[in-house]
Amino acid sequence: MSRKWFIFLVLCVIAAIVAYRAAGWEFDWTIFFSTIRNIHWGWLILSLIVTFLTLLIRALRWQDLLDPIKKLGFGPIFTTTVMGFSAIFLLGRAGELVRPLWLARREKISVSASFATIVVERFLDSTMLIGMFAWALLTVKVSSESTHELALMKDAAWYIVVVSAAAIALLFLLRFNVELVVRYIPFQKVASLVENFGHGLSFLQSGRSFALVVFHSVVMWILIALQAWLTLKGMNFTLPFAATTLVMVGAAIGSVAQIPGIGGGFQVAFAFCMTKFFHVPAEAALSAAMIGYLTNNLPTLGATIPCMLKDGLTIKEIRNTIRNPQSETI
Repeated sequence: MSRKWFIFLVLCVIAAIVAYRAAGWEFDWTIFFSTIRNIHWGWLILSLIVTFLTLLIRALRWQDLLDPIKKLGFGPIFTTTVMGFSAIFLLGRAGELVRPLWLARREKISVSASFATIVVERFLDSTMLIGMFAWALLTVKVSSESTHELALMKDAAWYIVVVSAAAIALLFLLRFNVELVVRYIPFQKVASLVENFGHGLSFLQSGRSFALVVFHSVVMWILIALQAWLTLKGMNFTLPFAATTLVMVGAAIGSVAQIPGIGGGFQVAFAFCMTKFFHVPAEAALSAAMIGYLTNNLPTLGATIPCMLKDGLTIKEIRNTIRNPQSETI
Protein backbone atom coordinates (compact mmCIF):
# COMPACT_ATOMS: atom_id res chain seq x y z
CA MET A 1 0.00 0.00 0.00
CA SER A 2 1.42 3.42 -0.94
CA ARG A 3 2.03 6.09 1.69
CA LYS A 4 -0.90 8.24 0.54
CA TRP A 5 -3.33 5.32 0.87
CA PHE A 6 -1.94 4.49 4.31
CA ILE A 7 -2.39 8.10 5.42
CA PHE A 8 -5.93 8.09 3.99
CA LEU A 9 -6.70 4.87 5.88
CA VAL A 10 -5.47 6.41 9.14
CA LEU A 11 -7.60 9.51 8.50
CA CYS A 12 -10.65 7.30 7.83
CA VAL A 13 -10.12 5.51 11.15
CA ILE A 14 -9.73 8.82 12.98
CA ALA A 15 -12.87 10.18 11.29
CA ALA A 16 -14.81 7.07 12.29
CA ILE A 17 -13.65 7.43 15.88
CA VAL A 18 -14.56 11.14 15.93
CA ALA A 19 -18.02 10.31 14.56
CA TYR A 20 -18.34 7.55 17.15
CA ARG A 21 -17.59 9.98 19.97
CA ALA A 22 -19.77 12.72 18.47
CA ALA A 23 -22.70 10.35 18.70
CA GLY A 24 -22.21 10.26 22.47
CA TRP A 25 -20.18 7.06 22.86
CA GLU A 26 -16.79 6.85 24.51
CA PHE A 27 -13.92 5.36 22.56
CA ASP A 28 -11.34 3.60 24.71
CA TRP A 29 -7.97 3.91 23.00
CA THR A 30 -6.45 1.53 25.53
CA ILE A 31 -8.62 -1.35 24.33
CA PHE A 32 -8.02 -0.41 20.69
CA PHE A 33 -4.22 -0.45 20.93
CA SER A 34 -3.96 -3.35 23.39
CA THR A 35 -5.93 -5.53 20.96
CA ILE A 36 -3.32 -4.81 18.29
CA ARG A 37 -0.32 -5.09 20.64
CA ASN A 38 -1.40 -8.54 21.86
CA ILE A 39 -1.54 -10.12 18.41
CA HIS A 40 -0.27 -13.71 18.18
CA TRP A 41 1.67 -13.57 14.94
CA GLY A 42 1.78 -17.33 14.47
CA TRP A 43 -1.99 -17.51 14.01
CA LEU A 44 -1.98 -14.50 11.69
CA ILE A 45 0.77 -16.01 9.56
CA LEU A 46 -1.34 -19.16 9.26
CA SER A 47 -4.31 -17.02 8.18
CA LEU A 48 -2.15 -15.40 5.48
CA ILE A 49 -1.13 -18.86 4.22
CA VAL A 50 -4.78 -19.95 4.10
CA THR A 51 -5.67 -16.79 2.16
CA PHE A 52 -3.04 -17.76 -0.41
CA LEU A 53 -4.51 -21.28 -0.57
CA THR A 54 -7.93 -19.78 -1.40
CA LEU A 55 -6.29 -18.07 -4.38
CA LEU A 56 -4.97 -21.43 -5.58
CA ILE A 57 -8.44 -22.98 -5.26
CA ARG A 58 -10.02 -20.02 -7.07
CA ALA A 59 -7.59 -20.49 -9.93
CA LEU A 60 -8.27 -24.25 -10.07
CA ARG A 61 -12.02 -23.60 -10.16
CA TRP A 62 -11.63 -21.04 -12.91
CA GLN A 63 -9.51 -23.52 -14.87
CA ASP A 64 -12.38 -26.01 -14.63
CA LEU A 65 -14.83 -23.38 -15.89
CA LEU A 66 -12.57 -22.40 -18.79
CA ASP A 67 -11.57 -25.94 -19.77
CA PRO A 68 -14.39 -26.48 -22.33
CA ILE A 69 -13.57 -23.11 -23.94
CA LYS A 70 -9.81 -23.53 -24.17
CA LYS A 71 -7.23 -25.74 -22.47
CA LEU A 72 -5.07 -23.39 -20.43
CA GLY A 73 -2.15 -24.02 -18.11
CA PHE A 74 -2.48 -23.28 -14.41
CA GLY A 75 0.24 -20.61 -14.47
CA PRO A 76 -1.54 -18.05 -16.71
CA ILE A 77 -4.83 -18.64 -14.90
CA PHE A 78 -3.27 -18.14 -11.46
CA THR A 79 -1.47 -14.99 -12.63
CA THR A 80 -4.70 -13.53 -14.03
CA THR A 81 -6.60 -14.53 -10.87
CA VAL A 82 -4.30 -12.71 -8.45
CA MET A 83 -4.14 -9.70 -10.77
CA GLY A 84 -7.93 -9.60 -10.97
CA PHE A 85 -8.48 -9.69 -7.21
CA SER A 86 -5.75 -7.12 -6.64
CA ALA A 87 -7.53 -4.92 -9.19
CA ILE A 88 -10.72 -5.17 -7.11
CA PHE A 89 -8.71 -4.04 -4.06
CA LEU A 90 -7.00 -1.16 -5.91
CA LEU A 91 -9.77 -0.04 -8.27
CA GLY A 92 -12.97 -1.05 -6.49
CA ARG A 93 -15.70 -3.19 -8.03
CA ALA A 94 -14.74 -2.01 -11.52
CA GLY A 95 -11.73 -4.29 -11.05
CA GLU A 96 -14.05 -7.28 -11.51
CA LEU A 97 -13.67 -6.72 -15.26
CA VAL A 98 -9.89 -7.17 -15.21
CA ARG A 99 -9.88 -10.96 -15.04
CA PRO A 100 -12.14 -11.77 -18.01
CA LEU A 101 -10.79 -8.91 -20.12
CA TRP A 102 -7.14 -9.63 -19.42
CA LEU A 103 -7.51 -13.37 -19.97
CA ALA A 104 -9.34 -12.77 -23.26
CA ARG A 105 -6.56 -10.44 -24.37
CA ARG A 106 -3.72 -12.78 -23.41
CA GLU A 107 -5.23 -16.09 -24.50
CA LYS A 108 -7.20 -14.89 -27.56
CA ILE A 109 -10.57 -16.16 -26.40
CA SER A 110 -14.00 -14.53 -26.50
CA VAL A 111 -14.50 -11.73 -23.98
CA SER A 112 -18.14 -12.69 -23.42
CA ALA A 113 -17.26 -16.38 -22.95
CA SER A 114 -14.61 -15.40 -20.40
CA PHE A 115 -17.06 -13.06 -18.71
CA ALA A 116 -19.65 -15.89 -18.51
CA THR A 117 -17.31 -17.91 -16.29
CA ILE A 118 -17.00 -14.95 -13.89
CA VAL A 119 -20.79 -14.63 -13.73
CA VAL A 120 -21.06 -18.32 -12.83
CA GLU A 121 -18.41 -17.87 -10.15
CA ARG A 122 -20.31 -15.04 -8.53
CA PHE A 123 -23.58 -16.95 -8.37
CA LEU A 124 -21.83 -20.04 -6.99
CA ASP A 125 -20.10 -17.89 -4.37
CA SER A 126 -23.42 -16.31 -3.38
CA THR A 127 -24.98 -19.75 -2.99
CA MET A 128 -22.07 -21.01 -0.88
CA LEU A 129 -22.11 -17.86 1.25
CA ILE A 130 -25.78 -18.31 2.07
CA GLY A 131 -25.26 -22.02 2.74
CA MET A 132 -22.60 -21.20 5.33
CA PHE A 133 -24.83 -18.49 6.78
CA ALA A 134 -27.64 -21.02 7.22
CA TRP A 135 -25.25 -23.46 8.92
CA ALA A 136 -24.03 -20.72 11.28
CA LEU A 137 -27.59 -19.78 12.22
CA LEU A 138 -28.36 -23.40 13.14
CA THR A 139 -25.27 -23.86 15.29
CA VAL A 140 -24.44 -20.54 16.98
CA LYS A 141 -26.24 -18.57 19.66
CA VAL A 142 -26.23 -14.81 19.32
CA SER A 143 -27.30 -11.99 21.61
CA SER A 144 -31.07 -11.74 22.10
CA GLU A 145 -30.74 -8.00 21.53
CA SER A 146 -29.66 -8.58 17.92
CA THR A 147 -32.91 -10.24 16.78
CA HIS A 148 -33.87 -7.38 14.46
CA GLU A 149 -30.46 -7.17 12.78
CA LEU A 150 -30.31 -10.94 12.36
CA ALA A 151 -33.77 -10.88 10.77
CA LEU A 152 -32.55 -8.29 8.28
CA MET A 153 -29.57 -10.51 7.42
CA LYS A 154 -31.94 -13.45 6.94
CA ASP A 155 -34.14 -11.40 4.60
CA ALA A 156 -31.08 -10.36 2.59
CA ALA A 157 -29.92 -13.98 2.51
CA TRP A 158 -33.26 -15.21 1.15
CA TYR A 159 -33.16 -12.52 -1.52
CA ILE A 160 -29.67 -13.63 -2.57
CA VAL A 161 -30.77 -17.30 -2.61
CA VAL A 162 -33.76 -16.59 -4.85
CA VAL A 163 -31.76 -14.41 -7.25
CA SER A 164 -28.85 -16.89 -7.41
CA ALA A 165 -31.09 -19.91 -7.92
CA ALA A 166 -33.07 -18.15 -10.66
CA ALA A 167 -29.87 -16.96 -12.34
CA ILE A 168 -28.29 -20.43 -12.34
CA ALA A 169 -31.50 -21.90 -13.77
CA LEU A 170 -31.48 -19.27 -16.53
CA LEU A 171 -27.83 -20.02 -17.28
CA PHE A 172 -28.68 -23.70 -17.71
CA LEU A 173 -31.57 -22.81 -20.02
CA LEU A 174 -29.39 -20.48 -22.06
CA ARG A 175 -26.61 -23.03 -22.45
CA PHE A 176 -28.91 -25.78 -23.73
CA ASN A 177 -30.97 -23.45 -25.94
CA VAL A 178 -28.38 -20.90 -27.05
CA GLU A 179 -28.82 -21.67 -30.79
CA LEU A 180 -32.57 -21.13 -30.48
CA VAL A 181 -32.12 -17.87 -28.57
CA VAL A 182 -29.54 -16.53 -31.05
CA ARG A 183 -31.87 -17.32 -33.96
CA TYR A 184 -34.42 -14.80 -32.67
CA ILE A 185 -31.95 -11.95 -32.04
CA PRO A 186 -32.12 -9.52 -34.99
CA PHE A 187 -28.83 -7.74 -34.29
CA GLN A 188 -25.73 -9.62 -35.42
CA LYS A 189 -23.39 -8.13 -32.81
CA VAL A 190 -25.75 -8.89 -29.93
CA ALA A 191 -26.38 -12.40 -31.30
CA SER A 192 -22.62 -13.01 -31.44
CA LEU A 193 -22.18 -11.82 -27.86
CA VAL A 194 -24.98 -14.08 -26.61
CA GLU A 195 -23.61 -17.05 -28.55
CA ASN A 196 -20.11 -16.59 -27.14
CA PHE A 197 -21.53 -16.06 -23.65
CA GLY A 198 -23.42 -19.35 -23.98
CA HIS A 199 -20.20 -21.01 -25.15
CA GLY A 200 -18.62 -19.84 -21.89
CA LEU A 201 -21.21 -21.96 -20.04
CA SER A 202 -20.11 -25.18 -21.77
CA PHE A 203 -18.97 -26.73 -18.50
CA LEU A 204 -22.66 -27.09 -17.56
CA GLN A 205 -22.98 -29.86 -20.15
CA SER A 206 -20.44 -32.03 -18.36
CA GLY A 207 -21.44 -33.60 -15.06
CA ARG A 208 -17.79 -34.11 -14.14
CA SER A 209 -16.88 -30.46 -14.82
CA PHE A 210 -19.88 -29.19 -12.88
CA ALA A 211 -19.06 -31.48 -9.94
CA LEU A 212 -15.44 -30.26 -9.89
CA VAL A 213 -16.57 -26.63 -9.89
CA VAL A 214 -18.96 -27.26 -6.99
CA PHE A 215 -16.30 -29.23 -5.08
CA HIS A 216 -13.74 -26.43 -5.46
CA SER A 217 -16.38 -23.91 -4.36
CA VAL A 218 -17.08 -25.87 -1.16
CA VAL A 219 -13.38 -26.27 -0.34
CA MET A 220 -12.70 -22.60 -1.06
CA TRP A 221 -15.43 -21.29 1.23
CA ILE A 222 -14.40 -23.61 4.05
CA LEU A 223 -10.90 -22.15 3.69
CA ILE A 224 -12.30 -18.61 3.71
CA ALA A 225 -14.13 -19.34 6.98
CA LEU A 226 -10.99 -20.97 8.40
CA GLN A 227 -8.97 -17.89 7.46
CA ALA A 228 -11.40 -15.65 9.36
CA TRP A 229 -11.22 -17.95 12.41
CA LEU A 230 -7.40 -17.93 12.36
CA THR A 231 -7.37 -14.13 12.14
CA LEU A 232 -9.64 -13.76 15.18
CA LYS A 233 -7.68 -16.46 17.01
CA GLY A 234 -4.53 -14.43 16.36
CA MET A 235 -6.21 -11.42 17.98
CA ASN A 236 -7.18 -13.36 21.12
CA PHE A 237 -10.87 -13.80 20.31
CA THR A 238 -12.23 -17.19 21.34
CA LEU A 239 -15.33 -17.30 19.16
CA PRO A 240 -16.38 -20.76 17.94
CA PHE A 241 -15.81 -21.57 14.28
CA ALA A 242 -19.53 -21.20 13.48
CA ALA A 243 -19.64 -17.78 15.16
CA THR A 244 -16.63 -16.69 13.12
CA THR A 245 -18.46 -17.88 10.01
CA LEU A 246 -21.35 -15.57 10.86
CA VAL A 247 -18.94 -12.63 11.11
CA MET A 248 -17.30 -13.67 7.83
CA VAL A 249 -20.67 -13.79 6.05
CA GLY A 250 -21.54 -10.30 7.30
CA ALA A 251 -18.15 -8.95 6.17
CA ALA A 252 -18.55 -10.58 2.75
CA ILE A 253 -21.94 -8.93 2.28
CA GLY A 254 -20.53 -5.60 3.46
CA SER A 255 -17.60 -5.84 1.04
CA VAL A 256 -19.99 -5.06 -1.83
CA ALA A 257 -19.54 -1.38 -0.83
CA GLN A 258 -15.81 -0.73 -1.03
CA ILE A 259 -13.56 2.30 -1.42
CA PRO A 260 -10.61 1.36 -3.70
CA GLY A 261 -7.55 0.51 -1.62
CA ILE A 262 -9.35 1.31 1.63
CA GLY A 263 -12.31 -1.01 1.97
CA GLY A 264 -15.05 0.35 4.18
CA GLY A 265 -18.01 -1.99 3.87
CA PHE A 266 -15.93 -5.01 4.90
CA GLN A 267 -14.63 -3.39 8.08
CA VAL A 268 -17.96 -1.83 9.06
CA ALA A 269 -19.88 -5.11 8.65
CA PHE A 270 -17.11 -7.12 10.35
CA ALA A 271 -17.06 -4.84 13.42
CA PHE A 272 -20.87 -4.56 13.48
CA CYS A 273 -21.34 -8.37 13.59
CA MET A 274 -18.82 -8.75 16.41
CA THR A 275 -20.30 -6.01 18.55
CA LYS A 276 -23.97 -6.68 17.87
CA PHE A 277 -24.02 -10.48 17.91
CA PHE A 278 -21.25 -11.28 20.42
CA HIS A 279 -20.89 -8.16 22.61
CA VAL A 280 -17.27 -7.55 21.63
CA PRO A 281 -16.19 -4.00 22.61
CA ALA A 282 -16.38 -1.64 19.64
CA GLU A 283 -12.69 -0.72 19.99
CA ALA A 284 -11.58 -4.36 19.85
CA ALA A 285 -13.98 -5.11 17.01
CA LEU A 286 -12.60 -2.19 14.97
CA SER A 287 -9.03 -3.44 15.49
CA ALA A 288 -10.05 -6.94 14.40
CA ALA A 289 -11.84 -5.57 11.33
CA MET A 290 -8.75 -3.64 10.24
CA ILE A 291 -6.46 -6.65 10.67
CA GLY A 292 -9.02 -8.92 9.00
CA TYR A 293 -9.09 -6.65 5.96
CA LEU A 294 -5.30 -6.78 5.71
CA THR A 295 -5.06 -10.56 6.08
CA ASN A 296 -7.67 -10.89 3.34
CA ASN A 297 -5.78 -8.73 0.86
CA LEU A 298 -2.04 -8.70 1.60
CA PRO A 299 -1.36 -12.23 0.23
CA THR A 300 -3.16 -11.31 -2.99
CA LEU A 301 -1.17 -8.12 -3.41
CA GLY A 302 2.03 -9.94 -2.49
CA ALA A 303 1.41 -12.58 -5.16
CA THR A 304 0.48 -9.94 -7.74
CA ILE A 305 3.67 -7.91 -7.54
CA PRO A 306 6.00 -10.61 -8.95
CA CYS A 307 3.38 -11.49 -11.57
CA MET A 308 3.20 -7.88 -12.73
CA LEU A 309 6.99 -7.52 -12.73
CA LYS A 310 7.29 -10.73 -14.72
CA ASP A 311 4.88 -9.47 -17.38
CA GLY A 312 6.05 -5.85 -17.22
CA LEU A 313 2.59 -4.55 -16.28
CA THR A 314 1.52 -1.34 -14.56
CA ILE A 315 -1.66 -0.21 -12.80
CA LYS A 316 -2.23 2.20 -15.69
CA GLU A 317 -2.33 -0.69 -18.16
CA ILE A 318 -4.86 -2.51 -15.96
CA ARG A 319 -7.07 0.59 -15.87
CA ASN A 320 -6.83 0.85 -19.65
CA THR A 321 -7.94 -2.79 -19.90
CA ILE A 322 -11.21 -1.80 -18.18
CA ARG A 323 -11.70 1.42 -20.15
CA ASN A 324 -10.84 -0.02 -23.56
CA PRO A 325 -11.85 -3.71 -23.70
CA GLN A 326 -10.84 -5.58 -26.80
CA SER A 327 -13.36 -6.53 -29.44
CA GLU A 328 -14.89 -9.97 -29.44
CA THR A 329 -12.76 -12.91 -30.57
CA ILE A 330 -13.90 -16.44 -31.29
